[in-house]
Amino acid sequence: MGSSTSKPRKGHKKPKHLPKVGSPENLAWEHEMHRKEVFGSTAGMYIIGGILILAVFGLLFLTL
Repeated sequence: MGSSTSKPRKGHKKPKHLPKVGSPENLAWEHEMHRKEVFGSTAGMYIIGGILILAVFGLLFLTL
């Protein structure tokens, strides 16, 4: 086996480094990933929110 310097490492074209664990950037990243898992895209989140608001208004209208 050769030494670690015998072959250069290949870099990525678009490297994506994650923030350190426990940092504010890490907490924001985890929150964003969780939101994407639950709602999908941002548009999906607004659509779901709009449907929920219309449902609440519909219930209020039916009960009055």
